[in-house]
Amino acid sequence: MLAEIINSNFNRYASGAEKDLFFETRKQAFEAFETMGFPTQKNEEWKYTNIKGVTAGSFEMSDERPAHAKTIFEKSVLNEIKANQLIFVNGIFYPDLSILLEKDKSIVLTNLANARTEYSELFNRHFSKYAKTEEHSLNALNTALLNDGAFIYVPEGVKPEYPVIINHYIDSTHINVLVQPRNLMVIDKGAEITLIETYESIGFNASYTNVVSEIYVAENAHLEHYKVQQQAGESYHTNFTQMFQESNTSINQVTLTLDGKLVRNNLHFYMNGKNCNSLLYGLYIIEKQNTVDNHTRVDHAQPNCFSDEKYKGILKDQSTAIFNGKIIVHLDAQKTNAYQRNQNVLLSDEAVVNTKPQLEIFADDVKCTHGATIGQLDEEPMFYLRSRGIPENEARKMLLNAFADEIAERIKIPELVELLEKKIEEKL
Repeated sequence: MLAEIINSNFNRYASGAEKDLFFETRKQAFEAFETMGFPTQKNEEWKYTNIKGVTAGSFEMSDERPAHAKTIFEKSVLNEIKANQLIFVNGIFYPDLSILLEKDKSIVLTNLANARTEYSELFNRHFSKYAKTEEHSLNALNTALLNDGAFIYVPEGVKPEYPVIINHYIDSTHINVLVQPRNLMVIDKGAEITLIETYESIGFNASYTNVVSEIYVAENAHLEHYKVQQQAGESYHTNFTQMFQESNTSINQVTLTLDGKLVRNNLHFYMNGKNCNSLLYGLYIIEKQNTVDNHTRVDHAQPNCFSDEKYKGILKDQSTAIFNGKIIVHLDAQKTNAYQRNQNVLLSDEAVVNTKPQLEIFADDVKCTHGATIGQLDEEPMFYLRSRGIPENEARKMLLNAFADEIAERIKIPELVELLEKKIEEKL
């Protein structure tokens, strides 16, 4: 059913679109999606993740402005952070709600639609150059049917004073909504920035959000990137983030998955230069019959690069977690250091984890390790806390907060840490 809706929406777009390079890119992506179709469990990369709830659903794209959009934003915990804020509701940009603190700087903070005309050279140089559509059908779907999204450019040597928050609100108050946000960030040579992507749902109808973010990090640049996914209720969320690194760059990336019926996080790093430093950390907290699937891929394509990856999960009820982490050390990537761990705590006998850390090494002078653990809370520290008069529920919260602390320590914004701690307490 959704495939028919997608076909209809693209044909409507194509009938009125200017036949330029942008249109051709989207047309080719649509043809690629039609060839591949939605991923199924016959695909090895989707073996444990069933998206029939998406493909059998009836979703609509909406351009209606919610009457309560301002209230939604003002109630957000992240509104307490002093930051540049770009506000999108169902993929549509709301400049009147957005907060730009860097107006006197050369940093560009706008939406993708505006960037196509005002910053066409930058846009054409980077758009759809990193998140490939040939092998990823949902990337192709997003490219073909994108709504709008953030465009951020940090010029050479610039270090913005404030973080940038990209707020995506998904409003399913009136309909089952389909949203295809697209974000493009370009961090030029020697620049530094902190970016936060957030996804939050409003309404009780179903929603399907399919996101693609392309992030280019030029030589000697530094990026702090946090992604917070907290779409509650009947929400389906798939996203693909592609980091493309040049020489001497460093990236600290943290993914927090705090809600959602089905969430699929794809995070790819490609080290295109020497001496790259890449940190990938994630925490997922799952309950009910919800599913979270984290797929990561780190391509060490050049020598003397370092990557460290750790994903942690807390599972309740009949929830399911999937982790598939792949590190590829290419032939020329000598002196690679790469580490990967996945750790899970089960709070229920019915929770399920499928974990598959992988290494593919084609160079001979490397240091690489990977591993995974699945288990319940350790009885010994629990007994220790209980024996000192701490109630069982409080003792459990203390141990789980300690478990999550290793990820929280990677977050340099106190309000985000506070949000994480609040979510752990709510779910317990």
